Amino acid sequence: MDTNTLQLQSALTPAALRVAVARLLKWLPSGPIALLGDEAPGLARALRQCGVAVVAGGGDTAAAAVIVVEHLGVTAPADAVQALLTNVAGPACFVVVGEAAALADRAAWEGAVIKAEWRKHPLNERVAPYGELDRVTGLLMMSFERVRAPALAVYPLKALEEERDLHTDMTREPGRRSDAHMTRYAQAAQFIRPGDRVIDVACGLGYGSYQLAHNSEAASFTGLDASDYAVEYANLNFAPVSPTPMTFVVGDAQDLSGMDDGSADFAVSVETLEHLPEPDRLLAELHRVLSPQGRVYASVPNDWSDETGEDPNPFHFHVYDWPRLTAQFQRNGFVIEKAWLQDAGGGQKRHLSARSMFEIDPAGGPAADGEWLLVLARKATATEQTRFDPLGQVRALLTDGRTEAALALLDGAASNEDPLHDARGQALAAIILTLQGSNELAQQRWKKVQSAARQALSRPETEGAAAGLLHLAVTQCDVVRIDRPGQVRQALRQHAALVSELLGTGDLMAGDAEDRAVVSGPGEGAEQINMGARDVRQLIDSKAWLDGKYHEHMQRINELESYTAELEVARQWLDGQYHALSAEIQRLNQARSQATDGTE
Repeated sequence: MDTNTLQLQSALTPAALRVAVARLLKWLPSGPIALLGDEAPGLARALRQCGVAVVAGGGDTAAAAVIVVEHLGVTAPADAVQALLTNVAGPACFVVVGEAAALADRAAWEGAVIKAEWRKHPLNERVAPYGELDRVTGLLMMSFERVRAPALAVYPLKALEEERDLHTDMTREPGRRSDAHMTRYAQAAQFIRPGDRVIDVACGLGYGSYQLAHNSEAASFTGLDASDYAVEYANLNFAPVSPTPMTFVVGDAQDLSGMDDGSADFAVSVETLEHLPEPDRLLAELHRVLSPQGRVYASVPNDWSDETGEDPNPFHFHVYDWPRLTAQFQRNGFVIEKAWLQDAGGGQKRHLSARSMFEIDPAGGPAADGEWLLVLARKATATEQTRFDPLGQVRALLTDGRTEAALALLDGAASNEDPLHDARGQALAAIILTLQGSNELAQQRWKKVQSAARQALSRPETEGAAAGLLHLAVTQCDVVRIDRPGQVRQALRQHAALVSELLGTGDLMAGDAEDRAVVSGPGEGAEQINMGARDVRQLIDSKAWLDGKYHEHMQRINELESYTAELEVARQWLDGQYHALSAEIQRLNQARSQATDGTE
């Protein structure tokens, strides 16, 4: 069979191929990549076109392996995995499509790889975005790395299973609950600033700190947990292979006296507050140890109470809802900047829910139900945006609709002493005029941008930024304007990041461009999901209806179970009466027989 025939029969359709390549490029390390498993010439060619050195075989020497699984046949995932991972040394990303994706779900493949003593890769979210896991079908991608031999000798998977009720390493757990925990750390990482000193309070087995280290440019990590077992596990499994200095210590989350005031810049505490007898003590301590611009990322179960009003989990001391969570942060000196509502499904609450994470308005709180509440908070004494922004006043005028005043301010702020500042100001003015349809005035501004940017190119400290502005200006001067809907924005699209920076639409929370539920997936993928407000409302209403039906049926089941119990009690009573009556009849028969014998 020739290569063209193989490609035509492959389950890697053009859309699936684009999605797979886009995700792999975010995950692959530098160096040669081994392409293993079923033949995928289209994938190999697409990766090579992107500059990736793809080799056939050589999994023991390659920087990473990409394993394609399309045809499973009668082989179970566990058996297939054992053969596919033979001689693979580096991290591996599975691309499961076609028959293999239809016959076994994601959890089955994850479980098979984990059983072979591998664990989920800390960058797994890059190939398996949380918001897509229940939406994209026909393409399963998941990445793993080997558990280090020294750690495996002490903590094989069997040992973890014995400790599972108390300690769980989510990188060695398959399924949606593991996904829910790991995606929080992937999200928290985007709010860590370069050079931040990070503390992970109640860090458990340390997998979260390890994931944060791989997804951020922090300076250091300190994990704290009350369990000796957890700290020993984390120091052996994750600290030695962390890309950033990392240490784990035993300590009480309610007493951080071992940490100096202002000694941390970012704190993470996931699923902790509900486990503490006095959660206010933790928040007060975090406020003390965080620097003036410090922030904290936290999550709690969202009202996991039963019909008694209590959380049935014996390890949870408190039941949280949005008012209680916000009040607790506020009285301890924090302001909530961002908040999310998360679902995973498969648990005691909202069992049938899809994996999703919706951002909610901190001012109003959630408009619907969800399994968890997540917040990003800053100290109340900190400013919302701390870095100096010379264009901030201009943006404020634009927000108020005072465009002419904004343009006048840009002209008044021009200075030959700082050509990069002038180039940025003129570029913002040109964008404003372009979007208003004043093309001739915009062209004049773009020429001024070129002049100022060329001056800034001569300075090493501004050369990079000036080059981007110069390229933007040159391309805009070359554009032939056509009065067609969307044409202006299409012309600016290739410089989307720079335009967003100038307009100030994405600089407050760098990296928070994706909502894990509303918009998910690469821009070119056919599987991208876009929901409008009405669609989201319909989805929320549908989920509320399903929740109601679920609880209605559960109540009916409970009633039937109570009837069954009552019937069992009645049956036992009748059995007792029957046996008592039988014994009485037998006694009377015996007495009658004895009386008859006596008369004879």
